Amino acid sequence: MALVRVAVPIPLAHEDTLVYEFPEETPEVGLRVLVPVGPRRVWGTVLGVEPKAPGFRVRKIAGIPEPRLVVTPELLELCRWVSDYYAANLSDVLQAAVPSPGGLTRRAPRAAPEDADAWLQVAPPRREELNEEQRSALTSLEEAIGSREFRAVLLFGVTGSGKTAVYLHAAAEALRSGGQTLILVPEIALSPQTLDSFRRAGFGRVALYHSTLRPNERADVWRAAAAGEVDLVVGTRSAVFLPFRNLRFVVVDEEQDNAYKQDDAPRYHARDVALVRAQRLGAVAVLASATPSLETFARVKAGSCGLLRLPHRIDGRPMPTVRITDLRHRRAVVAPVVAGPGSIASRPVLSASTSPQSRYLGPALVEAMARTLERREQAILFLNRRGHSTYLQCRGCGEVARCERCDVSLTVHLADQSLRCHYCGAERALRPACPGCGASNLWFGGVGIQRIEGEVARLFPLARLARLDFDATRKRGSAATILRAFRGGETDFLLGTQMVTKGFDFPMVTLVGIIVADLQLYLPDFRAAERTFQLLTQVAGRAGRGERAGEVILQTYDPDHPALRCAAAQDFEAFYEHEAEERRELRYPPFGHLVEIEIRGSKLERVLRESEKLRDSLAKLARGSDVELLGPAPKPIARIQGAERWHILIRSGSRKALHGFLQKALPAVRERRSSGIRVTVDVDPRQVL
Repeated sequence: MALVRVAVPIPLAHEDTLVYEFPEETPEVGLRVLVPVGPRRVWGTVLGVEPKAPGFRVRKIAGIPEPRLVVTPELLELCRWVSDYYAANLSDVLQAAVPSPGGLTRRAPRAAPEDADAWLQVAPPRREELNEEQRSALTSLEEAIGSREFRAVLLFGVTGSGKTAVYLHAAAEALRSGGQTLILVPEIALSPQTLDSFRRAGFGRVALYHSTLRPNERADVWRAAAAGEVDLVVGTRSAVFLPFRNLRFVVVDEEQDNAYKQDDAPRYHARDVALVRAQRLGAVAVLASATPSLETFARVKAGSCGLLRLPHRIDGRPMPTVRITDLRHRRAVVAPVVAGPGSIASRPVLSASTSPQSRYLGPALVEAMARTLERREQAILFLNRRGHSTYLQCRGCGEVARCERCDVSLTVHLADQSLRCHYCGAERALRPACPGCGASNLWFGGVGIQRIEGEVARLFPLARLARLDFDATRKRGSAATILRAFRGGETDFLLGTQMVTKGFDFPMVTLVGIIVADLQLYLPDFRAAERTFQLLTQVAGRAGRGERAGEVILQTYDPDHPALRCAAAQDFEAFYEHEAEERRELRYPPFGHLVEIEIRGSKLERVLRESEKLRDSLAKLARGSDVELLGPAPKPIARIQGAERWHILIRSGSRKALHGFLQKALPAVRERRSSGIRVTVDVDPRQVL
């Protein structure tokens, strides 16, 4: 028997470890064990032997899984770093990092989803088929892998420049040297596509790893990575914690994507954790993007990250032409367009029986869509808003339907006649009359992607449409079905939210229509312009990736905004210089560092009182230090799920000074946690809405 200290995933006041009696004399550090906590049983991790018996009764552990699941020493130290850096409980980090041992089997790791055929790509090019720019980048990566030293490199390539082919060949070099490879992708929907590229390149021992796999499937991949039974894993952010035996090469694809940041505890950023892990292991880390984050490009400018450029598309294909359409002065009516003889069986592109007027599709976009149909090509239409309309207003009393639990309007979903809150999930039926005054004069305000779907169906009644957004892909496998049909030419127009901006490669897409480009541009967040630029550049890059030239119609109410102009020109560096000038003045990232402390509770008065007390405590600690306190202030969305939300921002030009202050401030933060009040800390927040 031995006494062991175990990290357990429960909210404790000052620590997240408990002492238990272990049935063996030499317990293995990192072993996952089932332990009793009150009336429950939870999975915990053995952190070490407890040399001295506590002054209370010690309970026995409840079980050890077979086969055993062990957090390796290297991974345990990485989790400790994440806990320290992100001010998170170690138990929360381990809970996020390690799959549940339940259901462990000895089957081989899952290599591909059942519907993998939906993602089939052309065979990857052989080395001799790479262009000069790709070969130059590959040579640099191969030399870095061969050096067995840590290197961080930004693979900066325009959309369609063949970044995947470069790191595919580099992964083969890592395999030849006996090393393993980790490929991180921001979305689950992208993982099968990326994995299939490696399978077709001849990688035999490959696996997927993401949160929607069954627990036994995740545990199998975990065990295989630790045993060296898998050479390459493609996964989302949690895959950064897999216990590889010999990790030599790490790729963070679309490194700028916010999906790499965990939005609940522990609030880690997988890109930055991947860099730290690669540094500790002496591995090569590649950050790949056509629109790098400002933080990553600042690292390049500072010399702490290398740079490999792919400035041209493969096979000399031109970048798509981009036309900016000013929505402020467009015509109200679109003239009918009819297909010429022999095209699409001589069907009319616009129905002669319906009005061709559209509130949201301008003349240039409608005409381009008609030409796309005539040529039997495909188009993607992008609007980053779910639902039919963003709010419902009574024209009688002016009342807007709002969520009772959140400080937002309800979104109209006409398909099922409902009003929904996209923050808490609340839903109620759409009624024909105002519940306040009884008037039936209701008006749909704002525009969502489902409204655009209806407009397109009316203007192009014979076109085949599909929608790719959260609402259309709730059912498992539905995203793959939609994309398989689009890739197979069974769909003419694919409409979607930001899901369509990710790294899909559809050779027959020659048109991208951006319905309203500036929806996110003026959100009260310092990264709003950066996110807008990235989204627009990425979605524009879906056009013209095959043999046919691409065209982008960008509709906007602010055609002169630098973010939109730079996105239209596909000029990241011009955008970086403009944005960096503003960020530098305000000491915002990447020229300063932020921590957000959020205070939330059901009673506004109590949230205000606790926020002021915390601000006073932090102000005393901040005297004489290189940190600045902003707030407390209500968050831009001040109430979500019935909780009032206020926050305090801590800003500093020195990361060291900020983290030193944070360590001193954590006790004061914990003191404010009490019944009815929740205080959370977010280091390097990606958004403050």
